[in-house]
Parts: sequence; structure tokens; C-alpha cells
Amino acid sequence: MIKNVIFDIGNVLVDFRWRDLMEDLKLSKEVKEEFQHTVFGSKWWGELDHGIYEESEIVEKFREENKNYLEEFNLVWDNRDKLVEPYAYCVTWIEHLKACGLNVYLLSNYPRDVFALHANAGSFPFLDKVDGKVVSGFVKMVKPNADIYEHLMKEYQLEASECVFIDDREENIETARMLGMKGIVFKTYEQADADLNKMLGGSYNFVKSDL
Repeated sequence: MIKNVIFDIGNVLVDFRWRDLMEDLKLSKEVKEEFQHTVFGSKWWGELDHGIYEESEIVEKFREENKNYLEEFNLVWDNRDKLVEPYAYCVTWIEHLKACGLNVYLLSNYPRDVFALHANAGSFPFLDKVDGKVVSGFVKMVKPNADIYEHLMKEYQLEASECVFIDDREENIETARMLGMKGIVFKTYEQADADLNKMLGGSYNFVKSDL
């Protein structure tokens, strides 16, 4: 029996809008293409998630690797508070799950300092709705490695067989299933909500007009 719904954050509950941010900042096509690889697709962004290095150390790596676009990088970094935006459904979805008697948790790869910045900026209006969270940058573990899932289960005394994990990356869902959880690969809210309802045997009925 499913008792716990575990959500990833980025691209599930909030829009990780790095492309839109670069558009907003009116960066050139050349710079946007470069930053896709040297910033947002860089191994250093993954290290930010991991939390082993201090943010200042990683930022210096970014600056070293983007010397030709240093002004543009600094502009992006100065506006990192605008990197995410909550989806319209995020709070209502969680509130409905809670009203149905389910527990809700968060399990996310997210840089520690950026998470704190976004929380303070109001980008996570669902934080006070959930029963607990594990964020990679704080615990220095990352998905899809099993240890961060095990940390969540131990921290909140969860049984894997009673959990369903919703994440936008297949490899993260594969680990959840390997550990005994059920998993849903998030593509759209409508798809994930329908899959969840089926998984719960049709007992969970989210009225779309509630949104």
C-alpha cells in the first residue's frame, strides 16, 4: 500500500528556466550556446548539486572556463534567484495528496546555497506543506546514487514498498525501483497525476477544476 509520495523538485514542482533566464538577460545566441555546455551542462553544475565543494570554489571554476564571457557569466550568476519558477499546480497537488491521507516528501539534487536563495525568494511555496525533505547539497549525496534515497528512508523511517517517487529523469526512477519503491517518470503534470491515480488503484481523484 502506498503511503508516501516523494517528489523531485526541479522540472517537477518548479520550472528550471535557465534558458528563459538567458533570454530575459538578452544574451547573444553564441553565449547561450556556450553556457549550455560550460555552465548549466558542465560537470561543475553537478558538483554544485553534490555540495562537496563550496559554492565560491565552483563559481571560480565557472569563471576560469568562461573567461571570454566573464561579464555575461557574472550577469547570469547575479540573477540566479530567477533560475526557477514554481508551477501553478505545485501547491494544490501536494495539498490534495495530503488531504487524501498521503505523506509527501522531497528528494532533490539541488545546490545548497542556491536552494536557500530560492527558498528565501519564495520559489518553493510548497515547502511548509511537505512532511520532510532531503536535498543533495546539504547531505553531500546525489541521485541516482542509492545512498541519498536510503538517507531519506532512514531519516523519516519510510518503507520503500510504501513509497512512490516522481522524478523527471529515468535513471533516478531506476534507482528508486531497485530499492523497492514504485516510480513515475515525470513528463507532464497531467501524465504524472494520471499515473499516480492508477498506481493508487483509482482511489486518488484529483479534480482538475481545483487548480
